[in-house]
Amino acid sequence: MRGAARVVMSPASRSLLVLLVACGGAKAPTTAAPRIATALAATLTAVTRAQAPWRCTADDLPELATATVGSWQVARNTVSHAAAPQLVIGVVADAGGADPKTLAALGRLRAKLDDEKVELVIALGGMGTTQPELEATLTVLAKPGSPVIALPGDLESVTAEAAAIAVLATKGAPVIDGRLVRWIELPSLTIGTIAGVGAAGPDGCAWRAEDVLQLYQELAAKPGLRIAALAAAPRETIAGEPTGDVALVPGSAIDVVVHAPTRPGASPAQNGGRDGARVALSPGTADASPRLPETRAPSAGLLTVKGSTWSWKPLTEKP
Repeated sequence: MRGAARVVMSPASRSLLVLLVACGGAKAPTTAAPRIATALAATLTAVTRAQAPWRCTADDLPELATATVGSWQVARNTVSHAAAPQLVIGVVADAGGADPKTLAALGRLRAKLDDEKVELVIALGGMGTTQPELEATLTVLAKPGSPVIALPGDLESVTAEAAAIAVLATKGAPVIDGRLVRWIELPSLTIGTIAGVGAAGPDGCAWRAEDVLQLYQELAAKPGLRIAALAAAPRETIAGEPTGDVALVPGSAIDVVVHAPTRPGASPAQNGGRDGARVALSPGTADASPRLPETRAPSAGLLTVKGSTWSWKPLTEKP
């Protein structure tokens, strides 16, 4: 976080205020949309005190209001499932915007996730820059009763994402602002989330190294499997060149790190358990447009957790 916090109330913020108040104040709702909008009310608090850049990984951020999405409970900074012997999680990242080919590829990847009976989707950022782009990409991923945790990454404008999520809530799309979700919990599993990047623009989402360290330390002390979901990538070396951020390399006992892509393709199939191995996994890019220096078919990842074991399966579109 650079500089002092500054309080703003932009036209987008005022629009979001009207939208959320309207959603939360309706009488005798007949759909889930108002209840989901209530769960996003904390977004309003954040928007009305926007910071440049936004602090997006900390234990004192605004809280989500209590809500139910399918079998999931949303409360404070946690999304939890009380009784799931097995959980199938879809992981998507880096759509790069709402190009028609990319939206079509996202739709086919979402169908693959449906075939695998996915109960939760984590979007690791890079899904778009503007509100219309984010509405389009997140709409494709959203299904009734199956939450989408949208972590802003290197592309997302925080105010644009907050506004997009609020609009989607009025349509019954269960997309939750990943900045405000610190933990995803099951009896045998904890996922700690780190939204944003180390260096973000004025309306971007940023983390501080001390906040990342605190989350890793808390996650290491959790029972069951310990998984970190990152909207950026930890440091690694690819073709002799360093990439990713040193501050995101966990020094504690973390079993799996699922992170935004550093290369187009998804990580190969793997499996493991509660062993502190810090296995790094990435869904690759969901973008269907050409990419330099390497273009691959759009991909996503499937993370299945059963008891104290996990497995990873790449899902790749046909070229």
